[in-house]
Amino acid sequence: LYLKGAPEQILAACKVTAAVKKQALAALEAFAAKGQRVIGLASYTSAYPVHEFYELKGKKLTFEGFVAVSDVLRPEAPRAIRAALKAGVSVRMITGDHFETAYQIGHQLGMVKDRDEVFDCRQMNKLTDEQLDPIVERTKVFSRVIPEQKYRLLTILKKHHITAMTGDGVNDVPALSNAHIGVAMGSGSHIARDAGAIILLDDNFKTIIDAMREGRTIIANVRRMLFYLLSTNTGELITMVGALLIGIKTPLEPVQILWVNLVTDTSMVIPLGLEPTEKGVMNRPPEKPDAPILNHMMVWRMVIVAGTMSAIALAVYIFFEQRQGHAYAQTMAFIALVVSQWANAFNARSDDESLLKRLKVMNKSFYAGMSLSIVLQILVFFGPLGEILHIAHVALSDMIIISLVSFIIPIVVSEWHKYVTRGER
Repeated sequence: LYLKGAPEQILAACKVTAAVKKQALAALEAFAAKGQRVIGLASYTSAYPVHEFYELKGKKLTFEGFVAVSDVLRPEAPRAIRAALKAGVSVRMITGDHFETAYQIGHQLGMVKDRDEVFDCRQMNKLTDEQLDPIVERTKVFSRVIPEQKYRLLTILKKHHITAMTGDGVNDVPALSNAHIGVAMGSGSHIARDAGAIILLDDNFKTIIDAMREGRTIIANVRRMLFYLLSTNTGELITMVGALLIGIKTPLEPVQILWVNLVTDTSMVIPLGLEPTEKGVMNRPPEKPDAPILNHMMVWRMVIVAGTMSAIALAVYIFFEQRQGHAYAQTMAFIALVVSQWANAFNARSDDESLLKRLKVMNKSFYAGMSLSIVLQILVFFGPLGEILHIAHVALSDMIIISLVSFIIPIVVSEWHKYVTRGER
C-alpha cells in the first residue's frame, strides 16, 4: 500500500532513524526554500487488505522519500496582483503548502517581504475567532491550511469584506461555497466547478482582474446613460414648468419635445453605453454593494446641468419672443435645447475626466450617433419635417450664434463642476 501526503505528517508516521529524519527534513527545507511543493511518500506491507486509512493508525510506515514539484508562476501573475491592490482589492493566498514554500511563492508574487507575514495555520486550532480576527486582517499568506480552516478563514473575512475565493479541488468546495463569489478553475474537479459561481476557463488570475475592469466599465457606462437621460429630460421638464411659473407662452410644442426624446436622446444614449474604459478605472476602490448608481455628486451635477439647459432655452425664448414673435422664439428655443443636449452628451462621456482629455479617446459609435442626430436635425430645418414640427424660418446667423452659446455654456458649467468635485469619488 502506498500513501502520499504532507511531508511532515508522512515522515512522522514512518519508522526512520534520527539520521534519516534529519536528512529528510533538511531536504524538505531545501525544496521549500526554492518555492517547490513537496509531497511525502510512504508504503506499508500488510498481510490482509486495508480498506480504510484509519486501519493504519499506530502502524509504522516505510518512508519512501519526497517528490518536489516546481509550480512555475505565470509571468503576468505579479502584475495582476499589483493591479488588484491598486484597485483596492486585498489579495490573500491560502494554501496547504509548507510554510517556506508559501513564503517563497508569496514573495515572488510581491505579497510578502518577510516570513513574519506568513501565518502557519497549524496554530489555528489553539485560537478563538476573536483572537484570529486581527491576524486574518493583517496576514496575506496562509500556509498549511486544511479544508475546514479555509472555511473558517472565509467566515472571518466575510465579517469585514466582500469575498471571492478561487479553487480547483474537492478540498476547496467548502470555501468556494462559503465565499460571496466562488471562482472555480476550469481545469478543476467537477464538484469544485459546481460549487463555484464563476468558472475560470483559462485558470488565470489575470482574467479575474480583466473581468473586474470590464465590470467597472459597464457600471460606469450605465451611470453615463442614466446621467444623460435624467439630466436632459429634467432639463425639458424644468423648461416647461418654468415657463408656466414665469407666465410666458409654451417655449416648445409637444411634438418638438417628442422629437427630442425619440431622436436626440436615443441616438446619443446608446453610444454612451459603449464608451471605452476610462484610464483610471482600476485606480479606484470598489464601490459598496448598496451604493446608488448615481452618487450625490452626480445627482448635483445632473440638477446643475439640467437647470443650465433649461435656463438657456427659456432665456432664448424670452429674448426672441420680444423681438420676432412666438413662432420664431419657439424655433430658437428648440435649437437651444437640442444643441445643449449634444453638449451634455460630450459632458457625460466621463464622470471626472475633462472633455479635452476624453476627446482623445475614440468612440466611433458616439460620433456616429452624433452625426446621425445632426443630420436628422438638418432635415428638420431644411427638409419636409419642418412643417410637422412647427419650425419657423429663422436667420442663419441667429441659428449659429444660439447654437454656439447653447453648446459652450453647458460644457463650461459641467467642466467647472468636474474640477471642483474631482477627487471626491
